[in-house]
Amino acid sequence: MGQWWDAAIAAAGEQPPTDLSAAVAEELIALWSDLGEAMRRAGARSWSVECDGLVVRIVMLSRLTAATSWQWIPTPLLASGVYQGILQSAGLAFTAPCPAEIHGVNLARGAG
Repeated sequence: MGQWWDAAIAAAGEQPPTDLSAAVAEELIALWSDLGEAMRRAGARSWSVECDGLVVRIVMLSRLTAATSWQWIPTPLLASGVYQGILQSAGLAFTAPCPAEIHGVNLARGAG
């Protein structure tokens, strides 16, 4: 009888990633997505302890590599300025999208 996590373990493979930087970049994309979901779950409060924990991880990993390109960030985090605010507060270099680019992402993702 298998365990619930067996498929996830198989997907991870038996060997560690050969490109640590690429693995961190992939994890950062997932963390930004998780932050968007955590903010949605926070509801009217818009922020929670879960959000704080995700930001700590995002900033730490970004300092090891680089800021995640805005094209990989959930649109609500771009439109609300959360992405820009976090990176700016952390002193991380990044290229911010202009409003037209954010609107274009909304249209491309079917949210417009």
